[in-house]
Amino acid sequence: MQIQPNKKTIEGEILKALQKINIKTKIYHSGRTDRGVHALNQVISFEIPDFWNLEKLRILLNKILYPSIYFKKIQKAPNEFHPRFSAKKRSYRYIISKNFTPFNAKYTLFYEKEIDLKKINNALKILEGKHDFEYFAKTGSDVNHYIREIYKAYAFEYKNFYIIKIIGNGFLRGQIRIIVDFLLKINENKFTLTDLKMQLNKKKLISKHLAKPNGLYLERIWY
Repeated sequence: MQIQPNKKTIEGEILKALQKINIKTKIYHSGRTDRGVHALNQVISFEIPDFWNLEKLRILLNKILYPSIYFKKIQKAPNEFHPRFSAKKRSYRYIISKNFTPFNAKYTLFYEKEIDLKKINNALKILEGKHDFEYFAKTGSDVNHYIREIYKAYAFEYKNFYIIKIIGNGFLRGQIRIIVDFLLKINENKFTLTDLKMQLNKKKLISKHLAKPNGLYLERIWY
């Protein structure tokens, strides 16, 4: 998401599109997504001149940004609105595919082993609530504190996919991907629920390995 020198990013491409239609502005976004991670409903804000028709602007931007970025809606927001700091809660989903196809390779994690949903859901229940998730964050995360609250976390089967859904008040860098990798290790009996509790309670750092980014989606943000 976040603009980087000499690299193609979502923010950078949107800024270039806006500049093409003579809108010079700054973009604020709800949060960073790593390379390879997707967003179904990312939220951004920027200022534009009053004369713009918002629906015409949306159509024009979508033509310029086709096919990788798409504006679903553009609407006026209060002056005090901030996509990141005004957010009340967010949900992420991680999609795991049972069957490999090249068409899904960039958008799901192919996993050959059978998933024990009962075991995964028991692990996810442990993560619910308010915790210090320092041991589930990327090293070097620039935050004031690591306390986050997970409101709901569960996994289910849908057609040829397993979906892991996590809803919380906010997430640390790499948090979901570290959690997913830990869950899959529990599924494979490499880690236990006790291991998960020990890492969650910061008694022992067992693993900060990241699941691949391609299965992760920022799903929704509530304001």
